[in-house]
Amino acid sequence: MRLLLLLAALAPGALAQVRVEPRLLVKERHLFLSGGFGWLERNDAYLSPGGTLSAVFYLREDDGVEMRAAFFASSLDGSAQRVVDRTGLRPDSQSPQALLLLGWRHSLTYGKVALGSSVVHFDVQSGLHVGTLVTDQAATPALSGSIGLVARLGARGYAQLDVALLASIEQRSTKVLALGALPMLSLGWWL
Repeated sequence: MRLLLLLAALAPGALAQVRVEPRLLVKERHLFLSGGFGWLERNDAYLSPGGTLSAVFYLREDDGVEMRAAFFASSLDGSAQRVVDRTGLRPDSQSPQALLLLGWRHSLTYGKVALGSSVVHFDVQSGLHVGTLVTDQAATPALSGSIGLVARLGARGYAQLDVALLASIEQRSTKVLALGALPMLSLGWWL
C-alpha cells in the first residue's frame, strides 16, 4: 500500500516535462569579428563620429583577447568653428583620428529573453583595453574600460552594444588627462 501511495505522489512530477535549452551563444575557441559605428565624446570642441572594427578570440567561454580599432571623421563643433572663423584661434585640444586598442573581454553573465515566439540569447560583458589614440598632432597613450551587451542573431551572427570610458594623455598647452565616452554599435559573425 505504501508503494502505491509513493508512486501516486511521484507520478505527477515524473510526468511533467522539464526542458533545458542548450547555450546557443557559444564563444569558447571561436573568433568573433564585427564592424559598426561609434561616437567619441570628450567635450573637447570636436564632433567625432566614426567606424569601429573588433576581433575577439575567446580562450574560454567567459574570457577573450580583443583587438579594437576606431577611425574618426572629427570636425570642430559649430561654436568652435565660429570662433576659428572670426578670430583664427583654434582650441588647444587635439582632433581624434584613430583609436587602436588591445585588451581583455570578460562575460559577466549569460541570459535569454523570450520576445514573442523567439528567444534572444545574450551576454553582458566588460572589457579593459590599452593602446593609443592617434590625433592630428600625435599618438597618445590610451586606457579604456567598457561594459556591453552581445546578442545572438541567427545561426552565426550577433549584435554588440558597448559603452567605453576612454582616458588619454595629451600635450595641449600643458599635459592633460583627456576623458571621454565612446558608445559603439556593431554587427558581426563568429567563426
